[in-house]
Amino acid sequence: MQKLVFGFAMLVAMAAEASAQGPAPSPLISLPSPPPAKVPSTLTPETSPAPLLTKQDFETFLDALIPSQLQTRNIAGAVVSVVKDGQVLFQKGYGYADFEAKKPVLPDQTMFRPGSISKLFTATAVMQLVEQGKLNLDHDVNEYLDFEIPKTYPEPITLRRLLTHTSGFEETLKNLFVAHESDMKPLRTYLVNQMPARIFPPGKIPSYSNYGFTLAGYIVERVSGEKFERYIVNRILKPLKMNNSTFDQALPPQLALQMSKGYLNATKKPRDFEFVEAAPAGALSTTAADMTRFMLAFLQDGTVDGVSILKPETVRLMETRQLDLNPMICGLGVTFMEYRMNPVRVIGHGGDTIYFHSDMVLIPDAHVGYFLSYNSLGKNVGGGRGEVQRAFVNRYFPIQGEQKVDVDLNTAKADGRAVSGVYDGTRRSDTTFLRLVALMDQFGVKSDKDGILTVEENKNQNGELKKWKEIAPLVYNEVDGSERIAFRRDASGKVTEMLPFPAIYEGQRVPWFNDKRLVQPVISGSLLLAALTVLLWPVAVLVRKKYQRPLFAAASDRVLYFLSRIVCLGEVIFILAPVIAFSQGLEHIVILGDAINPWLQVFHIFGWVLIAGIVLLVVAAIRFARLPGHGLWFRAHAILLAIGGIAFGLFAWQYHLLDFSSKF
Repeated sequence: MQKLVFGFAMLVAMAAEASAQGPAPSPLISLPSPPPAKVPSTLTPETSPAPLLTKQDFETFLDALIPSQLQTRNIAGAVVSVVKDGQVLFQKGYGYADFEAKKPVLPDQTMFRPGSISKLFTATAVMQLVEQGKLNLDHDVNEYLDFEIPKTYPEPITLRRLLTHTSGFEETLKNLFVAHESDMKPLRTYLVNQMPARIFPPGKIPSYSNYGFTLAGYIVERVSGEKFERYIVNRILKPLKMNNSTFDQALPPQLALQMSKGYLNATKKPRDFEFVEAAPAGALSTTAADMTRFMLAFLQDGTVDGVSILKPETVRLMETRQLDLNPMICGLGVTFMEYRMNPVRVIGHGGDTIYFHSDMVLIPDAHVGYFLSYNSLGKNVGGGRGEVQRAFVNRYFPIQGEQKVDVDLNTAKADGRAVSGVYDGTRRSDTTFLRLVALMDQFGVKSDKDGILTVEENKNQNGELKKWKEIAPLVYNEVDGSERIAFRRDASGKVTEMLPFPAIYEGQRVPWFNDKRLVQPVISGSLLLAALTVLLWPVAVLVRKKYQRPLFAAASDRVLYFLSRIVCLGEVIFILAPVIAFSQGLEHIVILGDAINPWLQVFHIFGWVLIAGIVLLVVAAIRFARLPGHGLWFRAHAILLAIGGIAFGLFAWQYHLLDFSSKF
């Protein structure tokens, strides 16, 4: 039963991660950690020089990697483009844009969906209007809207906070994807209908938000007087000569024939075009060749071939940390994320739709950038991107020595004990049933006898848990790797936060009553007891009938007993129904749209009927515990069913499974 609940939550989580999001599809799993700010080097020189990044060497390197990935990960096709020193160094397609028709991927023609890399275009549009004096990064966004964001906190939400994922909105999934073009609504309608609660004070806590970027895109539309998609075309795509790129949904007829098919995996049938209602957060369609123009613009102070889309100082601002929680770990610029990859400063953004999975990576000091995209979900989601990124940096920008550690063993042991515990990610919902996903996404941090940490589900390419060694107070470096994590104490001295990893969400220590190590066993146990009660019910009836030993003399007791079993069946159905429905989530992602509303209402009504049934379980327990002529197990069973029912009811209330709201 616990696995069923877990499966339901993970499927919803997958939808969240696939909805135009950040650098990798699963928090704390093989994520590139950003670089430190300027910290004195403690590295020793490397004796063997790195190979030069040339077209020939890179093609040889990539040809040994990408085709193998396509085969082992069941991916139909991929595309890569690389720029260096103001020129296109390399661009190539691998595999198929249409697997069945064996239509090859062409880097200058085949269009891919880069998901949240779209956010960099939205941020660029905002910064253009800031340059023109039409927007101010630090004004309340309500000044630019024709509806109001509630003033939950004294501090306002600003554009700077939207573009750095510090607006404080909770996660929202509904209608990120819709089934047809006819289901698409104007940005304002989406923003008003899907407005999430504000659960963090703005400017303090990173929490990745597709809604926040959609809000920024609507502000561009409002202030510029142009539809968002038209603004992007006129102010970014046309100036950069990105002629095979668009935010339009559906695609214009002249581009539709160039669109790659999208796949769950290469051996399954291709999927329909993905309509992203939160368009500024993830609706771009583009080619690898077009993305070279965008990368060159940011590597050349906003200018390509004499045409500027941003001023040099604006580009530098976007690449500069806006929220510096710890100089030794990752930071976040204006939408650009820093990654810690060996000795070089790497910035960029990743993105996922359901089927397409992409990265755009820039190394400004080396004037190098690359774009990579896959057209299939495949196996080990996101692992291919991380594998390419690590191999790329390790080959051409290798680490120059080993990190020296100055933390003594006793301090490491004490700090290890202090940081150990269970943490909750900040990309979560607290006021809708998606809180259940947050429960499943909790992760444990453990320390061994020497203060070496492991983080639950944080694995390397070999599938082994990564190990982390302290290199500074509450700062840990990956053993045999370059990634880095850190923790922070509150005013009382207790470690309460795992700082952003990556820069878009952090971990917060979970109070004991919300700890999955308590909640999951209690709820799983109560559901297991209910399920076994239902399954063994007919067996018990047959046995009693065979030996002619009726359980009750009074008809009222028989009715109470019967109804208590119906309540147990209801508890099982209450969990199984959404698990079965959402198990089709990736096949039918529109289940997360308005079409689910009637079913949600039925689900909520059924939940409240069950609450009444739990009262009946308590009545039955009181009655059967005092009924003469029955053994200890009969009495204990009735009491345990009542306790389990109460736990189930509290769980359903706590995790918003009884709310009549259809928002999530």
